[in-house]
Amino acid sequence: MRSPTTLSFEAIGIHVQTLHHSTSHNLSYLRLRFLYSMPEIQPCNTASQDEYPYWVSDGMDQGEPSIYDNVMIWLRSPRRWKDRNLKRYKNIRISARKFRYTLGSFTPDDLRDDLQYSEFIESLQTEIESSDLAQSTLDGYLGYLTGKVMIYGEVNTRIVEEVKTQVTIIKKGMKKRKAEHRGIEDKEIVDLIGSLDEMCENPEEAPNLSRIANENSSNAGPERTSHHLLLALRAYIWLTLVSAGRADSIRRIKISDVSEDHFIREISKMRTYSEEVRNNMPEWAFERVEPYLEYCRENHPDAVFLFSEDENKRGRGTINPKTLQEIKKGAMKNIGMEPTSAGGYYRLHDLRTVWCDWMGKGGASVEQMSVFLGHSSPKVTTKYYFASKHKERMRQEAWGAGMKELEALLQIRGNTDRKIDDLYSQLYDIGYFSDGKGGGIYPSCWDEDDDMVVRAPGLEPGTP
Repeated sequence: MRSPTTLSFEAIGIHVQTLHHSTSHNLSYLRLRFLYSMPEIQPCNTASQDEYPYWVSDGMDQGEPSIYDNVMIWLRSPRRWKDRNLKRYKNIRISARKFRYTLGSFTPDDLRDDLQYSEFIESLQTEIESSDLAQSTLDGYLGYLTGKVMIYGEVNTRIVEEVKTQVTIIKKGMKKRKAEHRGIEDKEIVDLIGSLDEMCENPEEAPNLSRIANENSSNAGPERTSHHLLLALRAYIWLTLVSAGRADSIRRIKISDVSEDHFIREISKMRTYSEEVRNNMPEWAFERVEPYLEYCRENHPDAVFLFSEDENKRGRGTINPKTLQEIKKGAMKNIGMEPTSAGGYYRLHDLRTVWCDWMGKGGASVEQMSVFLGHSSPKVTTKYYFASKHKERMRQEAWGAGMKELEALLQIRGNTDRKIDDLYSQLYDIGYFSDGKGGGIYPSCWDEDDDMVVRAPGLEPGTP
């Protein structure tokens, strides 16, 4: 176990000068300064010569790098630096930082020692159990930890598998119940669209939605939300409502692809290519979208996208995506809505779950739901998009169907018992049955003993 090493600016300067004057390396001084200006680079004597040709193997001894150091070195490599804002690299970086204390306290070789491996697991368990993250968020970070972070931290693959097993054991030991998304109620949808109509028609009375969402927002100053922002929000929510589209596909709807009878959106497939989806536009929905279309055409004639180019920047769009998300949350809180999902999030994405419930009530099959929502398989729809109340209704319907069969079975048994009882009654009424050979039987002997049996001659008890 070790404490994360640090390197002073003067030490870096000395090292850079050493490299600059070395005849064994042909990298320029400017390039070296750029590399060392990247945040969180921790030089170490175990760096790969193929990946870091500028490294001086006989340079300063700074100790063996920790797992965290190795991950950061891997992320700050020149071949990945230009793509540092890609979500896959961000997720690795954020996950590493969440467990920085543990990852920074051990080197890859430490985990080969049984005692230090146990200390590593104990430290990781403490971080997991003390985390205040939402369960789903924590699960995501732990997945990246064992799937990516430790691999790029140069931990042996076999040891990573062992850590993955221990993480599962730790999570089971916490005995947490699966976090349930509250979702969106039908009444809340009606209240939300009613509130938006009222604010758009009377913008002078509309509150500052950004301030409601976050009192520390940079947009919290004005008393009211601008009218064009209200129009944008209403259009955004209505397009989401009638299509059950994901947020990214709604944000990137092109202005030219919206008409009074339909609109076209693009859905991403594995983030490598997209597919166009055409949605019908009800007249009552277009009435709410059209005012913002007119605003965009007048005030943003060069814009391509109705809202924003992606989730991080406006680009060739008309509104900052952060602002759009903020006023959406403010509008939902303004009507008294609670967070729609675990972790305190206000998501329109939960409308997709509502749509599943509506389609189920309307008689649609799971296959139809899956195609409508753009899922790769009906299994995805069933597992992730059936709300708790939807599952409960299906469970009750299935139970009812099974009970009908059970009741029918019990009814058959009851009828059989009644028929047997009727037959007994008839037999008792007759009183005696003869076998035609001098013998016979009283029905009551079936319920008692052999005394009521009349033996035929030669068959009495004791006859040889």
